Amino acid sequence: MLKFGQSDQGVLSEKTIIGQSAVVVGNIVSQNLVQLKGHVVGNIDVNGSPNAQLSVFSQAHVDGDINAQQAVVNGVVNGNIESTGRVELHSGADVKGNISYTTMAIEHGAKLYGMMSSNNAKSN
Repeated sequence: MLKFGQSDQGVLSEKTIIGQSAVVVGNIVSQNLVQLKGHVVGNIDVNGSPNAQLSVFSQAHVDGDINAQQAVVNGVVNGNIESTGRVELHSGADVKGNISYTTMAIEHGAKLYGMMSSNNAKSN
């Protein structure tokens, strides 16, 4: 018998979707995929599995810090973003905070009001 979100190969693909009309006041912690379409007032932590990723859609708004293995931003973030993997800022992104990343992609039209620093920086 398969559990919800589980394929016949036994791979659990759990996804959390926060809808456009939702407002979450408090912190969010997940180990898998999180799709944010609404508003979060609090910190978001998405780490733990190889597929851990936070997607901030164009209509979404975050007032808090993000710590995610991978972060894809196309909405508004008022807070710092820290990632052990890839950060993508798409054309609708409006980030007011610092970004720490391993790899970074910035699309034309994205706005960043803060500093970027690579986790790969090596001191000699």
